[in-house]
Amino acid sequence: MADIHNVNGKDIEVDVLDDEELQDLLHGKLVILQKKEGYRFSVDPILLTSFVDYHEGEKIMDLGTGSGIIPLLLAHKKPENKAEIVGLEIQEEMADMAERSVAANRMEEEISIQQGDICSVRKDFKADSFDVVISNPPYIAKGKGNVNPNEIKALARHEVNVTLTDVVDAARFLAKPKGKVYFIYPVMRLTDLICECRTKNLEPRRLRFVHANQLSGAKLVMVEAIRDKGTEMKVVKPMVVYNNDGTYTEEVAEILNEIVPV
Repeated sequence: MADIHNVNGKDIEVDVLDDEELQDLLHGKLVILQKKEGYRFSVDPILLTSFVDYHEGEKIMDLGTGSGIIPLLLAHKKPENKAEIVGLEIQEEMADMAERSVAANRMEEEISIQQGDICSVRKDFKADSFDVVISNPPYIAKGKGNVNPNEIKALARHEVNVTLTDVVDAARFLAKPKGKVYFIYPVMRLTDLICECRTKNLEPRRLRFVHANQLSGAKLVMVEAIRDKGTEMKVVKPMVVYNNDGTYTEEVAEILNEIVPV
């Protein structure tokens, strides 16, 4: 079914399947297709886009792009940079949905969605070809936890088809020398992530921990690693998501209100 939707003041036709819905982003400046049930993007990739540093003309890869939320936000964040962004997604259904979201926002010149396997990047892409590589990897280790019966959710959250080692290896292959690689990952697996990165000559240089509130320990961490760079890590001011009364902190409210009104 094709819907007519107003995006940034222009009426456009968007193909929306029966099990999908069209959601506004950035107060109607962008739209994104999501499943009514099953996998829906979380706050994690939105927070990660606020941590990513990129510059004019750079080439960016989002490994496991899902609905395409990271490419869409990055392309809109700095339109003057004219970055070339590729979103790689293994699931045909999700890749198709992300591609239609890109078309709905008329961002085909900035964003390319490619269906493919993270484990096959050596066949599908040239080595050392991206300035920035981003990933929000499945965070539940293989063999741990109860695998979600919904296949799309399971692949997004569990190491079913791809492990942390696979993701870091792909990032190392794609990143240029001195290229930047970004992850958001559970703190409980931070040691795994750092060890994997250092094994592949991706040196963690900047960390930012994410706390639910001021009294809680960190649950997530955002990591910036640089390929073939010396050892010098900086831990920046933590991000706190909620105030003690349950409302969003000023920083997070600004990030989220900009994207999805809260």
